[in-house]
Amino acid sequence: MSRNNRLRNLALSVVTATALGVCGAAAAFTKPDFPRIAGVQVGSPFNFNDATYQANLAKQSVIILGNYPGLQPGGSMNNDVLAIKAKNPNALVFLYAELDAQDPLQTSGAWSTFVNKMNSMKWWLYNDKSLTQMVQNVGTTTFHTINNTLYAPKDSNGDGSVDWMTKYYVNTYYKPAPAIDGFYMDNTFIQPNQSGDWNRDGVIDTAASAGQWLRQGYQRYYTLAKSLMPGKYQIGNIGDWANNGAVPAEYQNLVNGGLMEGYMGLSYSVETWGSWKKMMTQYYTIISAMLEPKLAIVNMWGDPTDLQSMRYGLTSVLMNDGYFSYTNKATQYYGVTWFDEFDSKLGQSTSTPPAAAWQKGVWRRDFQNGIALVNPKGNGPQTVTLEGPFVKLKGTQDPVTNNGATVTTVTLKDRDGIILMRQNPVKRPAAPKNLSAG
Repeated sequence: MSRNNRLRNLALSVVTATALGVCGAAAAFTKPDFPRIAGVQVGSPFNFNDATYQANLAKQSVIILGNYPGLQPGGSMNNDVLAIKAKNPNALVFLYAELDAQDPLQTSGAWSTFVNKMNSMKWWLYNDKSLTQMVQNVGTTTFHTINNTLYAPKDSNGDGSVDWMTKYYVNTYYKPAPAIDGFYMDNTFIQPNQSGDWNRDGVIDTAASAGQWLRQGYQRYYTLAKSLMPGKYQIGNIGDWANNGAVPAEYQNLVNGGLMEGYMGLSYSVETWGSWKKMMTQYYTIISAMLEPKLAIVNMWGDPTDLQSMRYGLTSVLMNDGYFSYTNKATQYYGVTWFDEFDSKLGQSTSTPPAAAWQKGVWRRDFQNGIALVNPKGNGPQTVTLEGPFVKLKGTQDPVTNNGATVTTVTLKDRDGIILMRQNPVKRPAAPKNLSAG
């Protein structure tokens, strides 16, 4: 993942997988009911063949799995994906990939084909005209930055670094596992993290000045990946896309979704250094720039015993049409942490994403079977009055909040949220079905 959370140390002794199989059929996806839950399970152990793990993964609607060349848990990644989909036929499964960095010394083992190509073509980012001083990637002492712009030189087939890497991942990841629904491309940033000679003119370019070149490289990747994987969806790590306000032109209508990593719960989270409003503005802005089915994943890190914070994160995401991803700080990107609220069965939304607070600074969104309320950080404790009786969830994790009581008022602490169920569900037309990737 981004910076220190990137996948590193991925069993480098495994040999590169042989490209097998043919392209899968076009994806069909029915948007799930709310709350929509996604998972980022890119950490080891990669035991995706374990039946219990598969069952837990399948509880989620969108799943991002870790991967490296040759990884075949239990003998077949494709069979593992099919097993997850057998438990949840509407689940979408994506495999992790990255274009921005690798260890140039891994000339044997799992990454040998990839690294040897980078080395032979000198597709690294350099700090000198002689192309000898490779730029070390942020947050690691072994990985170095790849020049994944359109300025990278072309090989004898006419492929630059982006074209070659895209085809490599299609052949190495997708063809042996056509049951996947697409790739998750990490670190699709609006500008690089390092300065270097990005345009190969012998002059060091600042990271800010190279932003457009980097975006053009990722634009090329997503366009090519879609053409090589017809009917599949493509998502990425896109949390910084609205850092400067609007999503850059190169990224408009480019992806089917993406991860807004660590938006809550960490020292560098948008909600931490900025505000709830800043986080929500970025969330709303980024989801509006996506292609259907708009798989916007908002990721929160936390202690699973802090149920108030979890409810705050979940209900914040429920204000729009995204998917909530919860990462347990203790286990990080391995395992599935589940909460009573995830099983609340709100149905489909009956109101559009709100643009303003509903009452006393508290925000509200309505669904067929209930409502979600969130009290933003800094708003202080608030008691709100409902238009009639609603029913609290009946759960086991927080019997004080989720006690099944019928209420007409609710008191929320600062940085809190709650899901309440209707006594009489609202009927509305069915959600769109069988959405296919464009």
